Amino acid sequence: MAFSTIRPSVAAIIVGLTAAALSPVWRAPLPGQTPRAAGAPAAVLRYPNTLRGTQGDDLNGIHVADPYRWLENVTSPSVQAWLTAQNAFTESYLAQVPGRSSIRDQVRSAWSYPKIGAPFPGGDRLFFFENSGIEDGAVLYVQDRPDVSPRVLLDPSTMSKDGSVTIVDQAASPDGRYLAYAVSTKGSPWRSVRIRDVRTSQDLPDRIEGIKGGQIAWTRDERGFFYVRTEQPRSGTANPLAPNGHQRVFYHRVGKPQSDDRAMYENSEHPDWRLRASVSDDGQYLIIALRPGTEPHNRLYFIDLDNPKRPDLAAPLVKLFDADDALYDFVSNEGPIFLIRTSNSAPRYRLVAVDINIPDPNRWTPIIRETYDPLVSVWRVDDRLVAHRLHDAHSSLELYALDGGARGTVPLPGVGTVTDLRVHSDAREFYFNFESFVQPPSTYRYDLETRNVMPYREQRADDFTARYETTQLFFTSKDGTRVPMFITARRGLTLDAAQPTLLSAIGSLNESATPTFSPEIAVWLELGGIYAVANVRGGGEYGRAWHEAATGQRKQKAVDDFVAAAEFLITQRYTRSKSLGVLAQGFGGLVAGAAATERPDLFGAIAIDGGLFDMARFSRFTDGADWVAEFGSPDRHDDLQALLGYSPLQNVKTGTAYPATLLTARERDDRIVAPHSYKFAASLQAAQTSANPVLLRVDFDAGDASRSTAIRQIAADADRLTFLTQALHVAPR
Repeated sequence: MAFSTIRPSVAAIIVGLTAAALSPVWRAPLPGQTPRAAGAPAAVLRYPNTLRGTQGDDLNGIHVADPYRWLENVTSPSVQAWLTAQNAFTESYLAQVPGRSSIRDQVRSAWSYPKIGAPFPGGDRLFFFENSGIEDGAVLYVQDRPDVSPRVLLDPSTMSKDGSVTIVDQAASPDGRYLAYAVSTKGSPWRSVRIRDVRTSQDLPDRIEGIKGGQIAWTRDERGFFYVRTEQPRSGTANPLAPNGHQRVFYHRVGKPQSDDRAMYENSEHPDWRLRASVSDDGQYLIIALRPGTEPHNRLYFIDLDNPKRPDLAAPLVKLFDADDALYDFVSNEGPIFLIRTSNSAPRYRLVAVDINIPDPNRWTPIIRETYDPLVSVWRVDDRLVAHRLHDAHSSLELYALDGGARGTVPLPGVGTVTDLRVHSDAREFYFNFESFVQPPSTYRYDLETRNVMPYREQRADDFTARYETTQLFFTSKDGTRVPMFITARRGLTLDAAQPTLLSAIGSLNESATPTFSPEIAVWLELGGIYAVANVRGGGEYGRAWHEAATGQRKQKAVDDFVAAAEFLITQRYTRSKSLGVLAQGFGGLVAGAAATERPDLFGAIAIDGGLFDMARFSRFTDGADWVAEFGSPDRHDDLQALLGYSPLQNVKTGTAYPATLLTARERDDRIVAPHSYKFAASLQAAQTSANPVLLRVDFDAGDASRSTAIRQIAADADRLTFLTQALHVAPR
């Protein structure tokens, strides 16, 4: 069965495409013939016809060719027809791979595990999301009291017939009377916020539009909440690739139209800075954080609302930290004493107490000190602080008194990642999710009195974790840096250099590649493969220094680390080049794509989802301008030279034998826009000299992957694995 991303309504347009471009890639065997073996040389590949233009840019005296610029015109009929042809080409290849239906069944089975979000409080009520398996979206339940059964509060399946509407954010009012929740349609980054009366399970008339990320922050009187509104392009003239508009903080009063919302703050001096609004647990302070893109510093302001039950919305703004010197995160407060997690004089972060009346750093009181393990977040639970650190790229939880006295650790189920930790500042308990490469996300409850960690729900018996294990090793990069890597494989693995292996990494934006569960990887392991994750520089695994070691003109170091990881897997006899594949997404796709164009001989297959590939133009699209601090600016000569040195798109060389490649993208992805993948695919197809296929698979009417329906994600996972088993010669099981 063909995947559902082929858009029939466009297929008939075929502007600039020949009928041959849509014909099957492979001919099926005739009766009596033996089917082509996995990995055997393919017939001549008839890629869809792709116009190659002469467009380019002269940047700081450097001419940068951009022959596929026309693919950025994403709404044009010619681009839509080209995408339809590419999808047909990819489908005709995948349809003839042995074992495709079996792989799809295995992926569906791997997805079918209970998914429960960590419960979050609203007064005496407890809210949680639950998905029993592969439903499109999780149902939100509420438990009104501990002695009553939970009931359904929100069911996303009732919001659309095709599962295209998903709940992407929510916040209960302090006493649990209301639930404000944000919905997204077809994976769009734009959200619409609605308010549900928890007692009646009915929505109020309120509709708040123009929200793109951020959080909902209720005032203690439960009469309204703060939110961040982003300027939207005018309807009908919107360019889906246009840079983000400026942001402002508003206050919405329950029951009032959005036109009555009160503007609380905007940064007219720097309208491109990103804003975040929150309210202190005691309801007295509105906290506003401002950050210029991905710069390693922010500013922190507040408004003293005075009486939490009658907040003074007209109170003046106070600029607490207004210098570009460090990151400052508000954690909690005791009256005018703010607890702040900061990188000021602590590149791996520390927690300090700051008197907002005397914010001089010389007067700060240290609470949680900086250690070798980065302090990634801190929460307050009654009279305790919960500190989340990363130890060699995996989670640990520590407990402290409010004065910083050590109060032990929270025992975790293994080497993995803590996510979705939820607290009630007045309670003596908290909830969190824990996952690893071999354990699906599971919800736990920690009781401060008994000091016990207990599963929130009885866990399903599964011998998967008994059959596989994760080992952490360290390899040496090109410049001598010691870099960690997780390797997950079947227990008792024999190192014979013959195991099909997938290598992944991130290496950008301070994001840490920690152990997380993926149904796709679970099936890959069951097929006999190895999964390796390299913690390359550019991530946040070891704090600010590890991140900054591969930023700006130093980004090549992340690529060097990735190449060194691949060479390590080969020299240590885990695999060999023809059996080594890359599986990456997003910003990890940049590092992987750069490594693949730099060393195509090192890999047997490349599968990248929603990758960042055009580093000469990345800053011109949607969020791209926010990433200049991370990658450098194409408008600066020295930065541009560094960018062009590793940019995957600009380093595709005609007449090169590239590995088998599958690029996947979602048409409406707003963060890393799909034309990155379109242009990279077109370039690789034109340059390829070997029989290895270069495939593009596009999900139409889909945005952010995390908001895709389960059926779409299962189909995408199955198609990637189908491609990888063929390219890396993995026999179906």
